[in-house]
Amino acid sequence: MCSAASAQRCDDSFGQHRHSPPHAVTAVVAAASRIARDIVGVVTVDVTAAAARDMTRRRRRDDARGADALLTTLRRLILRALRRGATPRHIAVIMDGNRRYARTRELRASRGHEAGAATLDALAAWSFELGADVLSVYALSTENFKRTREELEELFDLVCDRLDAMGESAAVREYEARVHVSGDLDALPKRVRDAARAVMRATWTHKGPMLNVCLGYTGREDIVRAIGDVRDGVENGELRASDADERVVEACLHGCERFGDVSRCDEGRECSTTATTTWAVMPEVDLLVRTSGETRLSDYMLYNARFAALVFVNALWPEFTFMHMVYCVCKYQCAARELRRARESYARARDDGVDEEHVLSNAVAEVNIRDVEDKTIANASSSSLTTISTRAKSFIAMRLERITGKIFQVR
Repeated sequence: MCSAASAQRCDDSFGQHRHSPPHAVTAVVAAASRIARDIVGVVTVDVTAAAARDMTRRRRRDDARGADALLTTLRRLILRALRRGATPRHIAVIMDGNRRYARTRELRASRGHEAGAATLDALAAWSFELGADVLSVYALSTENFKRTREELEELFDLVCDRLDAMGESAAVREYEARVHVSGDLDALPKRVRDAARAVMRATWTHKGPMLNVCLGYTGREDIVRAIGDVRDGVENGELRASDADERVVEACLHGCERFGDVSRCDEGRECSTTATTTWAVMPEVDLLVRTSGETRLSDYMLYNARFAALVFVNALWPEFTFMHMVYCVCKYQCAARELRRARESYARARDDGVDEEHVLSNAVAEVNIRDVEDKTIANASSSSLTTISTRAKSFIAMRLERITGKIFQVR
């Protein structure tokens, strides 16, 4: 047993242990406190970093919007300056370089075509804002059918997707553009034909410029088809042989059917025309552009580009920018006066019955710098068909009715 002094020491020791936590508990509490402080610090740091990142994103987004607004303003100012000079009514483009663009970046060929489709959307907006009446693009030649089946299927799928979206694109909506698909549609898969006819039906009554998409197209096929239609008209008694002249052939080329006046169109079920309509054919090409640095026409617009300014751009099609377009338009403006005089000289000679071959060989060289510069270049050779006979107009009207009936045919 403890003595009184020992008992007192025992009670004091017990009381000390009773009121003071063991060393293990103290260590746990200290560790918990440190962990809590660390957690609070981490949360604070994470919240601060997230706020900083969000602020950086907002700043970058605002900067991008400001840069886009500035670029849009500059683009409009440049186009306004270009419109003070001669502007092309009909711009034709050979979109070349999609596959090379993909190869240089080690991408699939379809990715190159997708990038090219985005460039087309931008070009349509630039061209219509410039004031062009027609933008023709060489999307698919019959020569392209020689590519691998896999690439063709991917290309046809992309064409269908783009045609489906084209009717609702920003440029088509803003300028109420008409979409037309030129070429041998019967040579294309059914899904492509259906998509082409659908977008043409959707934009048939639009009154704005025309986006002419050439699919399964070649210039030779276009000429042969037009001459064949004229021949059939003569054989069927719809047209006299004496009326089958150059202007009638021009009215039978691809795309001209969109320049007739459709008097009745009931949701695609009934479309007809009248023979008394004032007919106008598609304007001849004023500016023909080819990208990728190649300097050949590749059987494109052989008939329509007789008096066109040819500009070859050393850039792949997906890399074609607004400044490339400005360069092309400036090149056209440098040659516009000479091209106009050559075209008007040829038109006068044709109407007067002068030998056309002699005129073609000399018209391009005709330059008269004493004239005051015209701000608008008239397309004298193909502005209207008012000089052809009534029977020829009737033939063209019947032909248009057949074509529109085929476009609106429910399949």
